Amino acid sequence: MGDFMYERGIAPCGVAVETIYGADEKSAKVWKLFAMQIFSEAEGDYRAITHLENGAPILEGIPKRISVSHTSHCMMIASLPKTPENNLETVNPRTALGIDIEKADREQVIKIREKFLNEDELKIVVLSSDHDEPTEEEIKNNILAWTCKEALYKAVMGKAPDWKEDYRIISLPAVARNMSHASPDKYGKGIIKTEAGEMEMRLSSWEFEGHIVTLAFSEKIAKYHKASSL
Repeated sequence: MGDFMYERGIAPCGVAVETIYGADEKSAKVWKLFAMQIFSEAEGDYRAITHLENGAPILEGIPKRISVSHTSHCMMIASLPKTPENNLETVNPRTALGIDIEKADREQVIKIREKFLNEDELKIVVLSSDHDEPTEEEIKNNILAWTCKEALYKAVMGKAPDWKEDYRIISLPAVARNMSHASPDKYGKGIIKTEAGEMEMRLSSWEFEGHIVTLAFSEKIAKYHKASSL
């Protein structure tokens, strides 16, 4: 497994993010199996990822919220500190966390944007242009919006059904050059409509190896405050 890379750090928002990448020559199926094994064996004690009935990922026997996203050869796992006082099967501002990663040049997202963006959101991502083809900036904005919607959906484990109206992007985050530079002044804002009412969310994004990564989180989440607390 020497051709795989593993990194772990804490984003400025207090979320721990583990990244497995590399080994591009392996098939997507084999790559994912190896990546999951690397994650499970990293950081000491063995950690197995299982799933709740609704499909949301969870660490077996460990009371901490996680969120997982992967492309063909990159996987990221975001996590919060242990919160045994919270039921991880329910939506709670203390554990509302989602992560999504997507290739920065995936133009196919533009073809389906009307399916997941409402009219106000389309005004944010569609640039006025005389060109028939989308500009590089417009492609990036659409992919960024897609990752925001996916991360918001994961933050409440898909418990709100309407992609256009239940998960709303109020403002897009600025995409930082890496995770350590994804500071609060670059955050965007989202709103999730839940059974208990609306939940305000923060959106934090950065670039990684040709990808755009977005975290969606409540300001009330349980946070890591320094690397030694991991």
